[in-house]
Amino acid sequence: IGATINFLRYRLTMDNSERGGSLKNIHAHYDLSNDLFRTFLDKKTLMYSSAIYDAVKIPSRPTNKLVFRGSLEDAEVRKLDTLLDRAQVRGGQTLLDIGFGWGGLSLHAAKKYGCRVTGITLSVEQKALAEERVRKEGLEDLIEFEVVDYRT
Repeated sequence: IGATINFLRYRLTMDNSERGGSLKNIHAHYDLSNDLFRTFLDKKTLMYSSAIYDAVKIPSRPTNKLVFRGSLEDAEVRKLDTLLDRAQVRGGQTLLDIGFGWGGLSLHAAKKYGCRVTGITLSVEQKALAEERVRKEGLEDLIEFEVVDYRT
């Protein structure tokens, strides 16, 4: 019964279908304010998930615990390099960045790897800030962002 209630609550309040639910949810979350997100995102990439820290074991500690070195910004850049290296991204290629957020991956890929990037999002606010960051870096010839739902 609990699963049925959760399913119905989801279908009634969090519809992510092509009928506009995703757009409504994106506007309610990511279009709140770029200034709000800047208060807790890392300063360089404006990202917040799955950073890869440099972790080392310290033998002098009683339990051989790992110690994480570097800043959040360092860890986010390490994540981006890991992803792009594993994807074998190279100059002359085109990268499709679906849900590009504030442009962290797109900017890093174009700047460091020299590839072209097309990014799509549903967030008008994220697109505006990402485009501002692209202009500031002088990467307009390599990066293009669009507000579009890839499912339609």
